[in-house]
Amino acid sequence: MTRAFLRPRLWTVVGLVAVGGLLRVTVDWRLLGRSLTYPDTPITSADWYQPQQLVPGVGPQAPPLVKVETTEIPPEALQKALDFAEEQNSVALLVMHRDRLVLEQYWQGHQASDPVNSMSMVKTLLALLIGVAIDEGHIGSIQDPVGTYLSEWANDPRGDITLADLLYMQSGLRNDNRIDTLRSDLVQLYGGSNTQKLVLDIPLESAPGKVFDYSNFNSQLLSLVLERATGESFGDYLSNRLWQPLGAGDGFLWLDRPRGSAKPFCCFFATAPDWVRLGQMLLHGGKVGDRQIIPASWLEQMLEESPLEPTFGMHIWLKARTADYPQVNRASSAAFAAADTFYLDGRHHQRVYVIPLEELVIVRLGEEPPAWNDAVIVNVIVEGLRSRQ
Repeated sequence: MTRAFLRPRLWTVVGLVAVGGLLRVTVDWRLLGRSLTYPDTPITSADWYQPQQLVPGVGPQAPPLVKVETTEIPPEALQKALDFAEEQNSVALLVMHRDRLVLEQYWQGHQASDPVNSMSMVKTLLALLIGVAIDEGHIGSIQDPVGTYLSEWANDPRGDITLADLLYMQSGLRNDNRIDTLRSDLVQLYGGSNTQKLVLDIPLESAPGKVFDYSNFNSQLLSLVLERATGESFGDYLSNRLWQPLGAGDGFLWLDRPRGSAKPFCCFFATAPDWVRLGQMLLHGGKVGDRQIIPASWLEQMLEESPLEPTFGMHIWLKARTADYPQVNRASSAAFAAADTFYLDGRHHQRVYVIPLEELVIVRLGEEPPAWNDAVIVNVIVEGLRSRQ
C-alpha cells in the first residue's frame, strides 16, 4: 500500500472525531491510529502494526537454504536480473533452479531472517488451504453456496454466492477499493478493527458469476468460510496444514484487534527463504519431499483459467498481465518466455514465480518500485537458461 493508503489529512481525522462526538457515532480509534502512523516502508516494517498472531513453523528460523554455484544460467543473465531488482527498490531476490539455490541477494540492510509483508500473496495460501479443507471433508465443494457456511447469509441473496465465485473474484459484491479516504471499504478492512462485521455487511451489487472484479473482500469472506467450516482460526490452520509441513520458520499475521480476526486478504509476514520453500512445494505439485501436503488435483484446479479472466486462476496468477488483458492492471511489457509460468502477486510487486518446465522458482520482495515490469527478471533468467541448453 502507498503512504496515501492510510495517511489521511490531519483535518480529515479531526473532523471525523468531532462529527463522531456530536452525533454519538462510534469511532474506530484503531483505524485512526493506524492511519496516522502508517509507515513509509509497509513491506519491511514488521513491528509497526499491532496486534499480531504468531503462525508457528518449525521454529523462529528454518534451516538456511544452501547456496550453490550454477553454470546452467549465464552469469550475465543473473546480473541483469539483479540489476533490475536493485533498481526497483527490492530488498530480496532469490532463485532456485533444480532444487538448488543459485542466487540469493539482499539490499537496504535486509537479511534472510527478516520477515516481510506478503500483501496479497497470502491469498494464494488461503486458496491452498481451501483445497486442504475439501480434502479433509470440512468443505464439500467449491460449488457450495456461501450461505452453507455463513449462517448470517443463509436466507440472504448473498448466500447464493459460491465458493468458486469468491475464488475466481466474480462474486458481484461491492468493491470500494479507494485508498485515499478512511470511509472506503478497503481502508476500513485494511486498518480497521472489526473485519467480520465489515465483510458480512458488504452489499451485493450485481449477479455473481458475471464479472471478474479483483476484490479483497472475496478473500476475507473465504477465510471466514474456512474458519467456520474447520472450527480453527486461519492462523492455526495455516500453521498446522501448510507452514509447519513446509519446513518454514515462524511467521505472523495481523489481527484486527486483540484476540480478534486475522486479515488473510493481506498481511502475512514471512522470510524470503520461506517464500522460496512455498514456491518449491508448488513446483513439485504440492509435495515436500515424499509428503503430499496439498492435493495435486487441487493445485491443478487452482491453475485452470478463471471462466472470466484468462490471467487468473483460483487466487493465483497464470499469465503476464500485458495490454492484451484489459480487465487487469498491466504489469508486464511482454508475455512470459515460459508459457507455464504462474505466480503469487502482492501489492508493491511481491512475487513468487514458479516455472515448472524450467524447474525454476524466483522470489522478489521489496517496497514500491518505480517502474516494475514482470517480463524482465523472469524472461532474462529463462532465456539465459535456454541459451545454455
